[in-house]
Amino acid sequence: MKKFFTILILLSFIVSFIGFIGCGPKYASRETMAELEEAENACESAKSEVKKLEMQIEELKKEKAAKEAKVLELEKQLDELKGKK
Repeated sequence: MKKFFTILILLSFIVSFIGFIGCGPKYASRETMAELEEAENACESAKSEVKKLEMQIEELKKEKAAKEAKVLELEKQLDELKGKK
């Protein structure tokens, strides 16, 4: 009976060990790694483009504010000229 339990424990250990090995890390193929690298490059490129466009938006906002100020100044001058007539 003692031998039976010993064999049973050993068999269960072996089965468990095989199960753990089968569930071990699976490494990505070269194809998958290449796709991942391509995706990372695309992501970095997109981030760079976003920063560039955000800077362009800020420049355009400044330009818009300057033009609006110029319009107000010209309207004021126009009103002054209309008042003189």
